Amino acid sequence: MPTPDQAPAGVTPRHPVRIGAAFWVQRTDWPSLRDAVGAAGAAGADDLWIDDHLLSDEAARDDPKLEGWSTLAALAAVTTRARLGLLVAAFCLTVAPFAVSLLLHPERFRNTVNAYHLYDANRFNVRQGVHEMASWVGLTARSEVYYDYFNPAFLFLTGRVLLLPLAVLLPAGLFQIVSDETTPLARLSMAGFLAAPFAASLTAEAPTPGRILFITPFAAIVSAYGLKRLLSWRWTGR
Repeated sequence: MPTPDQAPAGVTPRHPVRIGAAFWVQRTDWPSLRDAVGAAGAAGADDLWIDDHLLSDEAARDDPKLEGWSTLAALAAVTTRARLGLLVAAFCLTVAPFAVSLLLHPERFRNTVNAYHLYDANRFNVRQGVHEMASWVGLTARSEVYYDYFNPAFLFLTGRVLLLPLAVLLPAGLFQIVSDETTPLARLSMAGFLAAPFAASLTAEAPTPGRILFITPFAAIVSAYGLKRLLSWRWTGR
């Protein structure tokens, strides 16, 4: 059965210049987005993009908005030809004034570094600070924080980052992906789940739920593979 993004007869899907289409995922629903992406793919678009904001960036903050990574995974299931991606240029444009401000006001940069406990900005310059972070002591401290983010007590009880049933589904999902799955979605989901605490671990502070919320879509996809594994064991045992 053809997928929605397959080009009709007579439409050349590749161009000397690549053509892409971007879709906002705010104030819409999955069927509407799926149909719009399918129409763009059928028209010959080479690349299809969606934005990755966690909250609505227009109008009211509580307006409905689809989450970027899970939506991207859903689109991967209904497309075959066009390349998919998250549109992050908006973030770069938003953070640019902040970066300029830090360069023009070094004291603010020092305060920011000290606030997140990256290194002692009152003692070290940037080069020395990066060297301190990459030292054996610095890497050891940050690796401990990284592993603390996967502590079941933090994920499911004290931090309440994930729902308690996922405590069973996540290990089963990781086992399923490592042992049987070879699809890009499965590998990407596991990689995203394992890489989620990297940025938060740079601070060398105790785990904070708000810094790892974007682990949730990866955890949900991995858990789906876990459910698949549990059901396979059930049917095999009969």
